[in-house]
Amino acid sequence: MIFFILSDAPFSNEVKLSNYTMNSCGQNVETDIKKVGNTIVVAWIRGDGSQYNGNWIVMSFDGGSTWPGALYYGSNDPNCWIGDPAIAIQPDNPNIIYFAGMVYCNPNNLKGEVYFCRCTAGSNCTSPANWSCGFVGPNDNWAYLKDKPWILALGNNTVLVNFTTDKFTGNYNLAIYKSTDNGQTWQQISYTNWPSTVGYWAKDGNNIYMSYNDFSQANNGIIYVGFLRSQDNGNTFSDIAWTGFNFGNSTSCPNYQRPAKIHDNITASSGNVAISFVDGNCKARLGVWTGSGNSLTVYQIAPSGGGSQQILPMLVSSGSKIFAQWQGRISSFSSCGGFTIGTWATYWSYSSNWGQTWSSPSRVSSVDFHFSENPLGHDYNGWIMDNGTIYTTWANDYRDNNTGDIYYSWTSSVNLEENSNSKKITIKYQNNKIIIQSLEHFSIYKLDGTLIHSYNKGNYEISLKPGIYFVKSNNFSDKFIVK
Repeated sequence: MIFFILSDAPFSNEVKLSNYTMNSCGQNVETDIKKVGNTIVVAWIRGDGSQYNGNWIVMSFDGGSTWPGALYYGSNDPNCWIGDPAIAIQPDNPNIIYFAGMVYCNPNNLKGEVYFCRCTAGSNCTSPANWSCGFVGPNDNWAYLKDKPWILALGNNTVLVNFTTDKFTGNYNLAIYKSTDNGQTWQQISYTNWPSTVGYWAKDGNNIYMSYNDFSQANNGIIYVGFLRSQDNGNTFSDIAWTGFNFGNSTSCPNYQRPAKIHDNITASSGNVAISFVDGNCKARLGVWTGSGNSLTVYQIAPSGGGSQQILPMLVSSGSKIFAQWQGRISSFSSCGGFTIGTWATYWSYSSNWGQTWSSPSRVSSVDFHFSENPLGHDYNGWIMDNGTIYTTWANDYRDNNTGDIYYSWTSSVNLEENSNSKKITIKYQNNKIIIQSLEHFSIYKLDGTLIHSYNKGNYEISLKPGIYFVKSNNFSDKFIVK
């Protein structure tokens, strides 16, 4: 029996962007999304060992209605690994698109470069001929580790890139580079004087923020997360605020063999800043700064529900509201080609008081999916806000036995809030049963409107014959299929 919800309100029907067939145990992993006007760009890693292994990019120029073609940055050298895709669009000229990532070309020596590609041709960026690529900063000929780039476009052909590297101290430090000519030349701005492995960008008015993690006290079991701020368009940065947490025995989670606890996604709005991270118990948290002091106040994102282990919490914000997306573990499942596979889902929640309290978690992904728990990547998902609408992309490794799916969806923030406040019923498929959890009286109907049964509020495991059904209550209506 196969069960799925046709659309998981309030998000739009999911669009599969990875329009190819992969090897049965291949993976599409971390994914980024950016939007300016009607231009939306999505990038992800394809990891199946084929000649098309590398970072992929797909673009829409009509607000997400159509996605003409896809391009990829790859290598003919089988020893090269390409990953960590990052993208940006110039806010004052959406014809200018940037596409970056890392390149390793020696499997026995993890040294590499950060590539940076640009296209200034708008809708003609679907042609590879309109892209030009180089490296961020000097080409050091693979003498150093360079990893996990992230991009912020500032307008006027100006762009910031950060990445972690062992170039400056022999340890991993976050370096910041700036270009004012669309990435043709680069100026080194600074680097952290503490060990740090990943950082993200946020912009709020004239304030530019970069998150960081800090491993200077890792031997004492503590990881710090914090942020730098620039008020001169990225020419100088100051360390503003931070918090530390006990990460336990490992930076990975019991059922997720990636360093989930190095995460530090950032958002900023109305003078406030929030950084998400994964704590020692593999729960999603965030540190909040409200404009003064050098300490972050820590809250748990969605304290109840949303998976037994939570990874990759991503944030967007507007005014006093924060919207979070993450992936949560539901149960064990199987294995594929040496990869351990679990059952996971992509969730969201929101806070109307800058992280102090949260709505009950709801789904972004319409169904549970099978997710590699020792994946090739999966350090981030796409989660952005543009003019009150939230756009998201995520990786479903083995959904419905289809390998390597990348999905896109969107919703307005108003719909998210209304759904969170009014949603009284949740539906999911687990262990060959339909699980319905309801806070109010509800009924199940056949497609032709025939009533099957009515239920009082409570939790139910329900078996149904194959067909299309509706669940309805006074405040809820949804459709699902049993095959």
